[in-house]
Amino acid sequence: MDLEKAYQLLDKSPSGETARMRRRLLLKFLYNERYLTRKGLSCRLELVTGAYCTNWDKSLIVFILDMWFVWRAFQAAGYRLAYSWARERCGFYLKGEGELSQETIRAIQGAVAKVDSNQVAVTRRLTPAQRVQQGCSITDLAHSVVRYRQGNNRKT
Repeated sequence: MDLEKAYQLLDKSPSGETARMRRRLLLKFLYNERYLTRKGLSCRLELVTGAYCTNWDKSLIVFILDMWFVWRAFQAAGYRLAYSWARERCGFYLKGEGELSQETIRAIQGAVAKVDSNQVAVTRRLTPAQRVQQGCSITDLAHSVVRYRQGNNRKT
């Protein structure tokens, strides 16, 4: 289904630009992933915006309002946002939808298809410590790219 109606509803909401942007991001996160909790959503917002942008810790009403607008936006697009309290799957999800959106599944399948068998063979020869070190260096690189982009965004 298309989320255009959902985005249009959020864009018309009577709130500031920061709240509209935060709600659009929440909608995107919840569309692509299932069983996200308040903490998980907050962490994703922080990663995308580069700063702690929510008042959810200080004011429960801000979180409730954000989720109400997102819930209404999903309704407008034909989805039903719900919350699961089950221990193994706790968090917000879209009723009747799989654990990941079809777009996310296709992206994962495309990435897996591009994996080089030679590189897999090299990785298999690494010790667990070397694999952790490799993962940390990739993460460090990603963080430096984010910091660089944030610095450029502030200059413009």
